[in-house]
Amino acid sequence: MRAGLALIIATYCALATAQSYATRLQWGPDEPAHIIYVRSLATDLRFPRLTHGEEDNAYLPGAARTHEAHQPPLYYALAALVWRACARLPDQVVTYRDKATGELRSYAVPGPVRPVRMLSVVFGALTLLFVWAMARTAFPGRPALWLAAVALIGFTPMFTYLSGVINNDALLAPAFALIGWQWARLLRFGASAKDMAIAGLLLGVALNVKETALGLVAVLLVVLALARGAGLRAQRAQHAAMALLLAAVVGGWWLVRKWALYGTPFVYPFIYPLLGLPPDARAALIAALPRQVFLFSFMPLDVVQAHLNVAAMSRLFGAVVVLSAGGIVLWLSRRSRAGTPRFESAAIAVWLLAGGVVLAGLVRNILAVDWRMGTSGGRYLVAVMPLLTPVAARGLSALSGDGKWAKLALAVVALALLGANVLVIRATALEYGTL
Repeated sequence: MRAGLALIIATYCALATAQSYATRLQWGPDEPAHIIYVRSLATDLRFPRLTHGEEDNAYLPGAARTHEAHQPPLYYALAALVWRACARLPDQVVTYRDKATGELRSYAVPGPVRPVRMLSVVFGALTLLFVWAMARTAFPGRPALWLAAVALIGFTPMFTYLSGVINNDALLAPAFALIGWQWARLLRFGASAKDMAIAGLLLGVALNVKETALGLVAVLLVVLALARGAGLRAQRAQHAAMALLLAAVVGGWWLVRKWALYGTPFVYPFIYPLLGLPPDARAALIAALPRQVFLFSFMPLDVVQAHLNVAAMSRLFGAVVVLSAGGIVLWLSRRSRAGTPRFESAAIAVWLLAGGVVLAGLVRNILAVDWRMGTSGGRYLVAVMPLLTPVAARGLSALSGDGKWAKLALAVVALALLGANVLVIRATALEYGTL
């Protein structure tokens, strides 16, 4: 099994690296803004100033400004270490042909950008290891499910795309996977004070990566309620209070800082609420958003749509989701007869709950904060992909009978995603002229 895991991780690393080279430097999602943040910490040892428009973003020595300055700093601090280590690398000159005018254009990219991108590949590999641990904990004795869970996320095109650019979602994925593993441990082995403290600390660390982790606070309380051996009600309350206090101490300081600077802990650089649009525009966007969010969950649609059969890709991803969901329904109907351990059912429930909470947060932000999140909103769900792919693997296995046919079905789905990933990399390279 370890050889299989190593093969999957090696394949993922090859895919993510190829995708990184296929994606033109500084053309990842908000990548120039993320680079300014990293560069400010690495070079000036200070946080950049928050802007409210991409046209105002700029790196100026000692006075960097970016619309990503509201983001918690852990990813950027780690990336800054790599930047400083590679600071002597020469700038790279990127040349490309402008599609609108046909003219050749060029620009210089700081030398550390490529190594910092490779840090995201490393974070993705850590995510796969933690997903393996999650699946082993929740599905003991089912090594095919462990491998399938890792392959499903490692071969998903959007995951490898975000793992090849400079973006804090690259660190949020392993943070969520580590939290999901700890939840599975609590549900299987019991919620001791030590394990609840670890859960609180992990949540605090995730809050230092991205505020998306706030949605996991309520899920942690559900985990404690479901965990075996958590003691009487008073003891459970003490454990919950301790976990939340540790999460607040480790992760709450950034919210306090923003409150002091901006008058609110939830400042966001752009305010374009969907509910504030004219009725006709609002209705058209609401009709288009479900498809947009779905497709962006699996691939960088805006980059590759001119070079791919999007309809075929949509059918593939839709089939995986429908079959996985159908398998989970079938598994639920049989679990009492099959003697499914309670901790397995509980783990699947809390992982799905976390996915639903993050999706609800995205919908809320689209409606009330910035409707443009919906045009690429699916990529915000990549963080919960580590929690959902073990569930998908369990559903696909149940649908195929949990025997040798299940192993074959899981392998076929993984290979289909691998093929789709290769096509997305090719389409990315065609779009950016990096092939």
